Amino acid sequence: MKHIAILILALFLVSACGISNPKVSFGKKCVIKGEYVNYSYVWLYDKDTGLPASEKQCEELPKK
Repeated sequence: MKHIAILILALFLVSACGISNPKVSFGKKCVIKGEYVNYSYVWLYDKDTGLPASEKQCEELPKK
């Protein structure tokens, strides 16, 4: 039952976004916008334009 609920939620999220050709990517990736570095482990993006985030851009994150 739990797996069915997760699948329905994932389909809802992908169908609710305004992207015409959606695709999902998992794994830590970063994107640099101005002086900020944004990162996420789940990315929804347009398959035609590609994913602007990459693992290489995560090197710009400040070290802890």
